[in-house]
Amino acid sequence: MTRAQSARPESPVERFFLPQPLQLATVEQVAVELDGSEAHHLLHVLRAKAGDRVGLFNGQGDEAVAELVTHRKRSAELRILDCWTTPAESHELILATALPKGDRARWLVEKATELGVTRIIPLRTTRSVVEPGEGKMDKLSQAAIAACKQSGRSRLPRLDSLTALSDVLREFSSPLPTRVLLLADPHAERTVGELLATVGRRTPTTISLVGPEGGFTDAEHSASIAAGAIPVRLGSHILRIETAALAISAAWALHSSPNKPV
Repeated sequence: MTRAQSARPESPVERFFLPQPLQLATVEQVAVELDGSEAHHLLHVLRAKAGDRVGLFNGQGDEAVAELVTHRKRSAELRILDCWTTPAESHELILATALPKGDRARWLVEKATELGVTRIIPLRTTRSVVEPGEGKMDKLSQAAIAACKQSGRSRLPRLDSLTALSDVLREFSSPLPTRVLLLADPHAERTVGELLATVGRRTPTTISLVGPEGGFTDAEHSASIAAGAIPVRLGSHILRIETAALAISAAWALHSSPNKPV
């Protein structure tokens, strides 16, 4: 049976992603199988041997310590020795952002994952120049997995398919006491820090809108305001997409931290 605990025990050096329920070995299921790129890394990069221990996580909060039992060329069998569930975050940041070109999009997803963003919505806007296909989205998913492995995060952010700004505004219009909708705007009067200092830990859900290079059009800006978005400034300069997205994410991570005094 999986045991719940608030603090993860000392983690093995290496963690591996296994997208399935994680539970202690039973008579019916002695071992779990790791394959694909994860098995390749374990067996051919780390050159693990029978008896070596590793960490597993499934991206949904379940984690485990497992022991390598046996392996073939492209797969490994592991026996789970201990497992636990990490509670879901009490606060969430939904980052609705246009995507930058090339590897900058992967970098954005990687760093947003490290900062604790819970959902990433690639935005389609009038001035968008990047509309990711299936291959691009797969690379972004892999970036999120790698960031979880590196940072010790137990839960993968939800990564939506390309979504029109109008659909995002439709989903998050009608502001509630439990959520706030932010609009990155270099001309806003309030900074993101000033606004989050007033809501911070008191607002469970924050949604942030980040536009493309060239910014939102006047019509998109007006529609966002009409949907209840609050403009926030991210500093004194015009920021690139990924810089703006991560500036908001970092400010949110600071102000929503349970260790930060209210």
